Amino acid sequence: MRKFNILFLFLASCTLYPKYMREVEFAMPSEWRIDACEMNELGNIGWWKNFGDPVLDGYIQDALAYNQDLQVAIATVDAFAAQLGIAESQLYPQLSGTGSAARAKQSENLSPLLPGEPDISNAYELILNASYQVDIWGQIRSAVDAAKAQLYASIETRRTVVLTLVSSVASTYILMRQFDEQLAIAEATKKSRETSYKLAKIRFDLGLTSMLPVDQAKSEVEDAQTTVDQIKIQIALAEDLLCFLIGKPPIKPERGKLLGQICMPPCVPAYLPSELLNQRPDILAAEQQLIAANAEIGVARAAFFPSISLTGQYGAESATLGNLLTKPSSIWEYGVSLLQEIFTGGQLTNQLRLTEAQQREALHQYQSTILNAFKEVNDSLISHQISIDLERDQKIKTATLKDYLRLSWLRYQNGQTDYLTYLDAERQFFRAELAYAEAQAKNFTTLIDIYKSLGGGWVVAADCSISQP
Repeated sequence: MRKFNILFLFLASCTLYPKYMREVEFAMPSEWRIDACEMNELGNIGWWKNFGDPVLDGYIQDALAYNQDLQVAIATVDAFAAQLGIAESQLYPQLSGTGSAARAKQSENLSPLLPGEPDISNAYELILNASYQVDIWGQIRSAVDAAKAQLYASIETRRTVVLTLVSSVASTYILMRQFDEQLAIAEATKKSRETSYKLAKIRFDLGLTSMLPVDQAKSEVEDAQTTVDQIKIQIALAEDLLCFLIGKPPIKPERGKLLGQICMPPCVPAYLPSELLNQRPDILAAEQQLIAANAEIGVARAAFFPSISLTGQYGAESATLGNLLTKPSSIWEYGVSLLQEIFTGGQLTNQLRLTEAQQREALHQYQSTILNAFKEVNDSLISHQISIDLERDQKIKTATLKDYLRLSWLRYQNGQTDYLTYLDAERQFFRAELAYAEAQAKNFTTLIDIYKSLGGGWVVAADCSISQP
């Protein structure tokens, strides 16, 4: 008898899906394409705080609290948690109760009554039903494991939304400050060109030049005004996007530090490529989807075996309400039922084939997600390294052109050079100033892309701050 109990417990604990082991079908890189300094702690805190802009900090907190896409992700996790609870409920006995009270008149023409038998009768019933499916083949437990993996996947998907949201808010804010900087440059250039236009008119009125420099100067003023209008449109679009991300209607967002005042962290976080598997939420979500698909195979395999259920019933039936709870009115029944599918037209076989195909699909999706993560990290590291050089080179170029413009202006005022030479210097300096502001912003956005591509502990910390009840 003891051996039978041990065997029964073994059968009751088995599952029929393949044992999951994390495997990567390609060689993992040992390092990134470029070196990064070792400052892992930067990846495990709110990295945006390193920028030293309280306004940006506030926007990210607003986004974590009010962004609607994030709220959808939070609700989705709650839904998967409920589905897991539904699946787990099948592991326990199912109890239900029924009660009824009826009064009926019998047809004397259909069934003649015996002498003294009333044609009107009462019936009272109170029944407790119990059933329990013996999960010998692990079908229910496989479904529970699949639901649990789906829940974990939804949590990692929510963290992916957090990662994308924080990165998008920071990038949009930096972009908005870039446009603000470029607008100030464009407006200053427009004012300078208006001064040049007035000077050209004076020189024409004095008979020192022809009308050509006047028209050229006026054209440059109009060109600067066009640039101002274009940048204003870009600012408005960036403002609207920022408001959308923080879950608020379009308003004029508050500004913090100027682009040149925002702090640049001394270096970027560095992780080994192998560590990426445990810190990128999209990779973890894809892995959990693979685990869920793997467990679904166990559900499909178990369907080929008999389904055994224990059933029981206890209650009372009586023609009078007063006798319903007395011993003579009691009824009971218990038994075992077995269901074995014999012919289903290939349904069970194809269901198993479906789950196996879905498992292979999830496996390749997992592998693709890992490869894409490696690509994004390398792309962001390379882009940031080059953007640092680009900002430095653009700064030197802008300083050189500024001096070129100053000398050209002095020579033009003294009549030592023509207007076209000054105009060429002014145009080059204007373009260089705009490009330098863009290079500064690019330096920050590529750094943000590094944090986004690496993931890290900050994602979990930010997720915990929004997932608490």
